[in-house]
Amino acid sequence: MNNLKRFTGMFIILASLSMLSCNRQAVYLPSWLEGTWVTEDTLGLVAESWEVINNEYMSGEGLFVNRERQTVIEVLNIFIQDNALVYTAMLPNQNNGEEIVFVDRKNYPDSLVFENPAHDYPKKIIYHKIDRNRVDVYIQGSKVDKPNTIRLRRADP
Repeated sequence: MNNLKRFTGMFIILASLSMLSCNRQAVYLPSWLEGTWVTEDTLGLVAESWEVINNEYMSGEGLFVNRERQTVIEVLNIFIQDNALVYTAMLPNQNNGEEIVFVDRKNYPDSLVFENPAHDYPKKIIYHKIDRNRVDVYIQGSKVDKPNTIRLRRADP
């Protein structure tokens, strides 16, 4: 009888641990975002370039390109932290040179929903994969604001 109680107790503990691990959804980097993405602007080309560094970190940069020069307009990172995707953006000459942090806890396969309700603008940045060569980016200031939409196409298919 003592062995039965011990077995039952162990079974309950193992079942509980199993249920906890099942509730925790695995978080993966959006490797589909790797590469260079562009959109035309009246003054030139706006681009985002992403590189997967390892299983938990990718780096990127936002660029403005015209006939005269290429300018980095933001330094970007996406990484896994505390079972969530974290997106950071650092814009030269803004926010005292500090990164702005956004978090995605949704874990959608073809969309990234990064949010920072405490930030003035933007509060939400959404990347939505249309297909292998197209991504729409929505930038939103508040829940009632209509988001700005940027349609990107892969520059290096």
